[in-house]
Amino acid sequence: MKMEEANEIARFLGVSVADVLVHAGVSIGLEEQSTNILLAAIIDERGVMEMLADPKPLPQAVIERAQASITVHGNSRIIGAQIRALKGPLSVMDDAVVLFRQADSIDPAAIGALSICRARDGKQFLAKIERARKTGEASVICATGEPKEVSLEAATPVLAMIP
Repeated sequence: MKMEEANEIARFLGVSVADVLVHAGVSIGLEEQSTNILLAAIIDERGVMEMLADPKPLPQAVIERAQASITVHGNSRIIGAQIRALKGPLSVMDDAVVLFRQADSIDPAAIGALSICRARDGKQFLAKIERARKTGEASVICATGEPKEVSLEAATPVLAMIP
């Protein structure tokens, strides 16, 4: 069973993903792992990410909604970023929380996926990485829909997006 299937079944039945996984015979210790994820950044309507001066812990209800995805990927150094967009393409996701792992390099799993990217100039943004070279040059589609050629320092795939 894929995580997407487990999420769909849970949504259909109105139960948690953990319940679906337990009934499917998957034992990944969801209850045993405590997760403390900080809301440490915001993403604006252009997809540009800025770190908050004072990170705050995410409410437990938000963490529980993404617990299966977090546990499957390991919960070390996971960061939350809240989308704050009153206009533009990201406005439909206003107030959603994006969960991702802190990265110091380009994670191969980020290529072809919605990712949090850090350019060599330090700018961080939400984008889909179309192609990337070993030297860091990459073709991305920004949250605004604009294609760009950038030089990446780091990139990590989005683990979960909580509306």
